Amino acid sequence: MALEHPAPFGSRWRSRWIWFEPPAIELATLTRPERAVDGDRVGLFRRRFDLAHVPEAAPCRLWSDGRHRLSVNGTEVARGPVRSDPRRAHYDVVDLAPHLRAGENVLAVLAVHFAHQTSWWMPVPPSYSLGAGSLTLEACLGGPDDPGAWLVSDASWRCRPGEAWTAVTAPGDVSSLPIEWHDARRHPHGWQDVGFDDARWSPPHEIHPVHTGTGGRVEPPSEPFGVLRPPVRADAGAAAPTVHVAVPTIARALAPGDDDTTGGEPLERVGPDPVAQVFADERAVAAGEGGAPGAVAPAGELRAYDLGHVAAGTVVLDVDDAEPGTVIDVAGADLLDGGGGLADLGEHAGFRYVCRGGGPERFESLWPLGARHLHLAVRPPAGPDAEGAAGPGGPTVAVAVHERLRPRPAGTSFACSDPALERIFAIGLRTVDLCALDAYVDCPTREQRAWTGDAVVHQMVDLATNPDWSLARWHPQLTAVTRSDGMVPMAVASDFAFEDRTMIPDWSLHWVRSVHNLWRYTGDLELVTELLPVAERTVRWFEAYRRDDGLLDGVTGWTLIDWASVYSSGCSSALNALWARALEDLADLAAAVGNDSTAGWRPAGATPRSGPRSTPSGTTGATATSTTSWTASAGPWPPSTAARRRWPRAWCPPSGSTGWWPAPHRPRPPRARHSWVMDTATVRRGPARARPTWRSATPNPTGTSTSRWWPASRSSATCCTTGWPRRGGPT
Repeated sequence: MALEHPAPFGSRWRSRWIWFEPPAIELATLTRPERAVDGDRVGLFRRRFDLAHVPEAAPCRLWSDGRHRLSVNGTEVARGPVRSDPRRAHYDVVDLAPHLRAGENVLAVLAVHFAHQTSWWMPVPPSYSLGAGSLTLEACLGGPDDPGAWLVSDASWRCRPGEAWTAVTAPGDVSSLPIEWHDARRHPHGWQDVGFDDARWSPPHEIHPVHTGTGGRVEPPSEPFGVLRPPVRADAGAAAPTVHVAVPTIARALAPGDDDTTGGEPLERVGPDPVAQVFADERAVAAGEGGAPGAVAPAGELRAYDLGHVAAGTVVLDVDDAEPGTVIDVAGADLLDGGGGLADLGEHAGFRYVCRGGGPERFESLWPLGARHLHLAVRPPAGPDAEGAAGPGGPTVAVAVHERLRPRPAGTSFACSDPALERIFAIGLRTVDLCALDAYVDCPTREQRAWTGDAVVHQMVDLATNPDWSLARWHPQLTAVTRSDGMVPMAVASDFAFEDRTMIPDWSLHWVRSVHNLWRYTGDLELVTELLPVAERTVRWFEAYRRDDGLLDGVTGWTLIDWASVYSSGCSSALNALWARALEDLADLAAAVGNDSTAGWRPAGATPRSGPRSTPSGTTGATATSTTSWTASAGPWPPSTAARRRWPRAWCPPSGSTGWWPAPHRPRPPRARHSWVMDTATVRRGPARARPTWRSATPNPTGTSTSRWWPASRSSATCCTTGWPRRGGPT
């Protein structure tokens, strides 16, 4: 699919690659460059410029190999980039004009490159010069054809390393969120503002892309990233965050240690991991090693804050009356244990802030954190030599979460006579919202990984209830990065995808359904055309596991079936049903874009059948064309009388018809592509079922052939998705 860049941008950039230090890349051999990054690397970049007048629009795009935060004249305007495979990366776009002024202005970028893969970032195999930290930015401050109107990243900028940040090694297990350690005493405060003096800062290092076959071009696109793709959304997260204020609940004193009465740095009395430190402090207090509740012991206090509900965003601390060097360790969790401490359910999220002291100060974490309960271990300097303005109760700390989720504009509603159902609906939407960061994630509190199977559920909720479909469109594209065997990753753009130690085969079939959902709701055939080859490779991966009767057996990997208590090894009926549905979805998608070869693909050993597809009244498009299709396993055509008896009467072919094919959006019988898969997996016996009455839903406003057929009435004995009578229901 051709890339459509927002004006005035294209695939080629005018800017240079820059970093605050030479790239940390070493040669293992002459042809094998490797990253040699020692801990997370943080860089601060500034660019001052003058404007005679403020333009009506000043489009700016930027991308960094890690994460970044862009400010204009001291105001944050963008965070990014969106998580993605580094070879399919998407840049951010933001309009600078609302934040510019006549006269002097300054752009400021804080950029981070991670030493290790995380739950939402993975490195790229480096070239000889790129892949170990980089930033590129360009902004148009006038006419796009005027070379002087472009402000670009190059050696004219000023930069310095972010010495206030200390790298913390994450646990690297289920929870692999990066952990921040910020010492405000080492931070150049005001560096984002116009009046800041950066005369002692250095020019950045311009990175010249070097790789095997280098052509000499120094501006992007460059290997190993290739073409940087257009933004997923146009605002780059510039919308004002939703603020959730945490309420303090209890303070418990921390017992003094051996050195707490002799002065010295609080950092000398804590471990390197702030989250582990909070849990250790809570265990000590629970064991009776703390002071009385509310007392101020020399070691400090353990303070609890409650948001009242789970929130997901950056954590903001507003601190006052702190002595310089006071250490505040923060950890979050969903629940509390029986003693009022954080329940250890696998979360490992938090950060450390070391206070500057001397007055009010504010800190906002770089990375989002999800929690309801936030607990702080506050340690001021101890002993007779401590200096500062600490009051009798220690520093005051206010805690809030600034939530930045994908948008949910007004436009949908649900109302009924049962308040409990309305409450359940609202809670369901809030749950999906919390899992809608820069991708659909499994949970905002523990992992924040973009698990493929979880995303399909979130997507369906958004398509049905959210006027903003940006994330519903983006996530299937994000996941369309296959392994060499054709399988999509179980958690894309993450440490799990980078290490690729296992996969979840059934979730790849859910991903095919997410592409089908996009087609049904949006009718975007161009997007379907781009994703169709990935869907076909994914579906074909399973063919090697087919038995002679057409069923899958012994599929390798982690067959999860979403933790359900069903048989998932050997010949699993649930997995076979998912594959059957994916075969059907694949043929629908292929027919929609006119790919008759894929639509008529026959798994090995299947029996072909030709004939026109019947089309519901009023539908148009490729679904009405004649094509050749195939049963998904060996078997005669037409089906036997015994097989037909297992179909609902409404699904039987018209009397006297031959080669009859049910339309993609009619009530579906066991479709010819997979009827024998389902017949073998779910044998139906007993009396014939009653014929349901069907009606067509309102056509999709896009004009595509996406009308659905639903039962005119459903009793409690009918299935809520197909109208098929449940076992034990009326006949």
